[in-house]
Amino acid sequence: MNIRFSGVHVTLVISPTDLRGGFHRLCSLAQDQLGINLSSGKEAVVFLSKTRKICKIVTTDEKGTMLLTRTLHNGRFEELMIRVGQQAKCSLTLSDLERFLNGERLYTKSDTFW
Repeated sequence: MNIRFSGVHVTLVISPTDLRGGFHRLCSLAQDQLGINLSSGKEAVVFLSKTRKICKIVTTDEKGTMLLTRTLHNGRFEELMIRVGQQAKCSLTLSDLERFLNGERLYTKSDTFW
């Protein structure tokens, strides 16, 4: 089985999600809450658990649907912030997705303003 994310827009849902549901429940959340249609085959959505130790990725391609689960043995997935009033999601590049799934930091805090 070959899993490729090339040509796919990846959206990370920043707010914690109940991950006990399967593909259909998470796909429904993506459609109803975020307006993302996963059946197009051009989208992938990453959901995080409350503890940020587990994430699930849902997507489709020409062969079928996919639900991938990633659990970190050590550490947690990075906690990202958003502005008040924005949807709790952000876009990721493929290299950002790979780094994120490996538990690496995407952003750093600056100690100074300048």
